[in-house]
Amino acid sequence: MGTLINVLAIIIASLLGIILKKGLPEKIQKGMMFALGIGLIALSLGWFLKDFLIVTEDGISTHSDLLMILSLVFGVLIGEWIDIDMRLNRFAENIEKKYNLPPLAKGFIAATLIFCVGAMAIVGSIQDGLYGDITTLIIKSTLDFVTAMILSSILGIGVIFSAVSVFIYQGSITLLASASQSFLTTDMITAISMVGNILLIAIGINFMEIKRIKVANMLPAIIIPILYYLVISLF
Repeated sequence: MGTLINVLAIIIASLLGIILKKGLPEKIQKGMMFALGIGLIALSLGWFLKDFLIVTEDGISTHSDLLMILSLVFGVLIGEWIDIDMRLNRFAENIEKKYNLPPLAKGFIAATLIFCVGAMAIVGSIQDGLYGDITTLIIKSTLDFVTAMILSSILGIGVIFSAVSVFIYQGSITLLASASQSFLTTDMITAISMVGNILLIAIGINFMEIKRIKVANMLPAIIIPILYYLVISLF
């Protein structure tokens, strides 16, 4: 149910954004993208530090340092080898040509990454699958509504197609969580969330146009913590 609400929020917000797009000068569009980027970095950094830092009476320590680095390094290695970024762009461009749609690749990919790789998408879907608790996904839907409206007002109709990605991605996580309750651990979920938040920071950098990062090629990094905890559980 939580994922369906999220999908509906993205679709409605995208349609509103497309209507607003006609009255937004390019200067304002760029300013909004920069603001969205810096806001995304600030939020994602806060979410990451909440899980990464451990505050005790003896001081501050960190959690899963090496795992974060290994996840990113091996994730990028796999992603670059497969070239997920290129494949996603090609997929979106093929849809554009097949159905004679206006350019949608940039909006589709940017929105899909924002809505799918963050901690709230992962943790919220797991909570829905394990306990039937959709609170986190409701909060995420509210944030996604605002983000989708801004993105679609700037990047166009491609953003609305990210609703399909959210439905498949979050729905799959919810079903897997429901079927794998004994397999998922708190440490595993936390590690996956931290990696997801690092990717969101990279997306924010892209929006601010500081540097072009192929975030899609970093997506396999989210899988590495699962493999890591699966391996150590065998010993």
